[in-house]
Amino acid sequence: MKLNFFVFLVLMSPGVLLAQGQDSQPYERDLQVISTMLPGIYDNANQSYFDRRGDRSIKHGPIHIKITAVDENPNLFQVTTFLNGDMEQPAQELLWELEADADAAAAKLIIRERNGGQDKRCELLWAREAQQFRAQSNPDCHKDFLNEVVLGYQQLWVTYPNHDNGDYKLHRARAFECYADIPGVGGGRNEPYERYEGFKTHDQGGAVWFTTKDGRRLSISLFLVDWPINNYEGIFTRDSFVIYVSEEIDGERKEHGYAFTVPQADRIGINLKWMLASCFMKSNKFATPAM
Repeated sequence: MKLNFFVFLVLMSPGVLLAQGQDSQPYERDLQVISTMLPGIYDNANQSYFDRRGDRSIKHGPIHIKITAVDENPNLFQVTTFLNGDMEQPAQELLWELEADADAAAAKLIIRERNGGQDKRCELLWAREAQQFRAQSNPDCHKDFLNEVVLGYQQLWVTYPNHDNGDYKLHRARAFECYADIPGVGGGRNEPYERYEGFKTHDQGGAVWFTTKDGRRLSISLFLVDWPINNYEGIFTRDSFVIYVSEEIDGERKEHGYAFTVPQADRIGINLKWMLASCFMKSNKFATPAM
């Protein structure tokens, strides 16, 4: 009993309590979270699609942003932006660097050109909100750079002051691999088919095109639809993950069919009998067997 009381006194002594001095500042912890959340690919396919659907005066063009860590530095990122569906020629290449700003008591985002000098740069300070972070710039930022970033686990919103309709709302895209079987054999039938495989795409309007042996130009596309509206009056429309099969005929795109499932699904397929298409985040080759 005396020994236990002695241990209690030691644990409660001032010397032990000094371990609380290891506490970081909130913005230092925020910086770690932001650096983990930032990397990924983002696309505003939902925003662009629903702007065109219906009579909306504001219409945002397509924008695609890829954020990758540089040289395994957890606080330095290359940010490549593509506009209007042109994935061959980047519209902008920047470096985003995170650092802890003790004077501002905030995590800081420093933006500069990928191969430029220090004269063209912008600094934004992050603030933590409910399940998201918001970074806003000071007034003297270069006009070519964005002046606000909102980062959540599923979305990235960016605002460019010099763009018409420059408030872009992008969703984080998931990477998928797809294949197509022609014909779409099913039911265990022993029929010959041709497999076209290894197609890389994503679920924010990503599409892959391929040419069959008989010269048909076919497409598999994926779209995780985040409905901002209901498509039946008074009835709530749930989000869906959709796969489409299309064909290019005489320069026109013809949609053959689509299938949909819940948004969190990590694989999806459609069998039109003349063709089967399947897309997945993890191949069955690496799936863990289960009952």
